[in-house]
Amino acid sequence: MHPYLRVEHQLLRDGAAFSSVHEKMVYLLLQSYAGRDGLAFPSHQTLADAVPCGKTTVKNCLQTLVEKGWIEKVERFDRHGGQTSNGYRIRMVSPVTSGQDPGQETATGQPSVASEEKGVKKPSLKKEPPPPGVMEILTHFETEIGRVTPSIRRKLEALLKETSPAVLHHAIEQASAANIRNFNYIQVVIDSLKQRNLLTQEQIDTHEKRRRNAVTRSPRRKKHGKLPDWVERERQQQQQAEAEQKQRFEQTVPDQGELALLLAELI
Repeated sequence: MHPYLRVEHQLLRDGAAFSSVHEKMVYLLLQSYAGRDGLAFPSHQTLADAVPCGKTTVKNCLQTLVEKGWIEKVERFDRHGGQTSNGYRIRMVSPVTSGQDPGQETATGQPSVASEEKGVKKPSLKKEPPPPGVMEILTHFETEIGRVTPSIRRKLEALLKETSPAVLHHAIEQASAANIRNFNYIQVVIDSLKQRNLLTQEQIDTHEKRRRNAVTRSPRRKKHGKLPDWVERERQQQQQAEAEQKQRFEQTVPDQGELALLLAELI
């Protein structure tokens, strides 16, 4: 490993390429840990200690770097097929350096790939920015439900376009409160909110308040009407049978006088 890291002036001085100084530091640290193939796999705690920041900040920075096309997430598995910690590969042509001349070195210190034919414009590697609020949704989902797979991510982004962040946050909270960590349950909650046209946080809060008030006002037990005649007859017969059984029992039990005689004979 080289004792130093070569970083382009343009990358270092650009204040608009990264969302925060934490994001820039995480990217530079990944370059520092990357091998010849551009793959780096430091732990979240290692990056958090080096920035320095919290592990949650590191996770958010890695997610946004993947979204912007700076790095590529690589899933790693052990020899038994079990998944281990993820690795991250530095893109050979980053969004900042994609316009440089062939033969120039990238921020990783490796030459960029030249076009086969001069003048042929390379396709842009920069991805479309995620919809507003999607990062908060993904973080909330991972915290309360579980891992966000590419399929779940696409579904969440589609739902976000159809509804609102408030709807998705509410559905995730409902699934967590019910201890049903399943995307299908979240989908059912969202469908229910859409049918009621509850698409904003204010509408959801108003609906929940009305529902709680209705439960509070409702009587705990409904009064029944007059019982049928046969029910009353059955009740009276049961009471009479119990009274007769009690009388027979009392007749078989000796009174105080009888008990005194029995004790005297025993003595």
